[in-house]
Amino acid sequence: MTRAPSSSLSRIGLLLALIGPLAACPAKPDKQQAAVDIDLRRFVVNVEDGDYAIGGEQPLVTIVLWSDYACAPCGRSWAVMKHLVEDYGEDLRVVYRAGTVPGFQHGERAAEAAFAAGGQGKFWDMHWRLFEHPDDFSRPVLRKHAEAIGLDVPQFMDDLDTGRYAAPRVRDRRQAAALGLSPLPAAFANGLFVLGFKDEAGWHALIDREIASARKMMQEGIKRADVYAEFMKTAKRGRVDDNDEAKRLQAERAAAAAAAEPAKLDSPDARQRYAIPTGAAGFGPADAPVVLVEFIDYECPYCRKAHTEVVPALREQYPDDLRVEIRHLPLEIHPAAAAAARAAITAGEQGKFGEYHERLFADDRGAMVFSTFVRVAEELGLDVERFKRDFQTREVSDALAADVLLARYLGVQGTPGFFVNGRYVDGVRSAETFTTIIDEELERAKQLEADGTARAELHDALMREALGADQFPNAHLEVAQPTHPQQDPASAGSADQP
Repeated sequence: MTRAPSSSLSRIGLLLALIGPLAACPAKPDKQQAAVDIDLRRFVVNVEDGDYAIGGEQPLVTIVLWSDYACAPCGRSWAVMKHLVEDYGEDLRVVYRAGTVPGFQHGERAAEAAFAAGGQGKFWDMHWRLFEHPDDFSRPVLRKHAEAIGLDVPQFMDDLDTGRYAAPRVRDRRQAAALGLSPLPAAFANGLFVLGFKDEAGWHALIDREIASARKMMQEGIKRADVYAEFMKTAKRGRVDDNDEAKRLQAERAAAAAAAEPAKLDSPDARQRYAIPTGAAGFGPADAPVVLVEFIDYECPYCRKAHTEVVPALREQYPDDLRVEIRHLPLEIHPAAAAAARAAITAGEQGKFGEYHERLFADDRGAMVFSTFVRVAEELGLDVERFKRDFQTREVSDALAADVLLARYLGVQGTPGFFVNGRYVDGVRSAETFTTIIDEELERAKQLEADGTARAELHDALMREALGADQFPNAHLEVAQPTHPQQDPASAGSADQP
């Protein structure tokens, strides 16, 4: 807390007594932190005409509330807000802001789902439904929510796949960062900062006090419509964590969040050889002595460059001795990449991975949305109804997650990432970079074959001394399976970076 003038001490004590203990949303889903952060200074928190809000149009008290749909205390806070609006009517307005919590990355997808529903005039229908069903924000479940509230479902799913409503989510997160917010829920009542869940009695005490201040303003000539702006005139610009007590609390929470975050990944060592599992979908002969494994993102421009300029040249140069296998690593910065990967995997279930893979990199493919994926499936002669069903299955999700986890254990931190018989090459390099390694591998293969090794066994023989899975750069880490495949810290060089 900042040091208050002596005349304010009794007010601070009274307010703290009224507020009571709060439970802030935690870094981990199964634990809760208890904290009280009340500061009688007002902070500038801008509101706009287009904000999603419940309550009065010209309120005496405006609460701006940051929350995450995956955060249980946030859900309880919104239940309280609904009751408070019923109690105070036109005197209270509650404004929604999208927030995120470490460990709850799938909450970002839920926030975009709410904004996408808002684009069809049903933000609050989706908002309340997401808090009623907080355990699963997977794509199939969000589709069911959209159907339940009567949305144009194809449009809704396309909006999710393209990340059309990522911008307002990011805008809210940036405003939260500028204010120094960390744990959620976090609210500002006429600019007064309140952290964590607070019961109705505590809110009533604070709101009643603010209404009294607002009515005094109106007695002095301030119009009702200008009350919030008048409060903001005495508010300060800055962060809620710029005093010693708040900094201490922030440091504690940052440490807890850091403990919950995945450890930094170690990158692969280009001097080593890693035993990358083979057998993924790809191109080239199954008995090729050299296998090039490529981690890709269908929205990554560097992956497109590799697809059009490098890989075709290698396949042409080594038609009998090189196999290219594709692994998926959709990056968080590319909202539609995960869905595109699912579509390619789904096409592979009908034996059409190669053709579908080519179409996803084609210039005339169209937007990376589900309707496009279905159209491409139809153009390639797939069983479209089966494609639609398979796209949603856990088997496809598991296949994608397995690729993402493999990339993390190996330490691949950008796309494209290549392994030539287990030897790492990061980013787009010239074809000569690859031919040098491939020629070395083929020279070793020729020696093995001369010594009697059968062609079908050459690749295994070349990989005999490769580092196994227990020796991968990040084998020692507890790498959590992502609910939405996303990328860890960016790598240097020409790889597309998150």
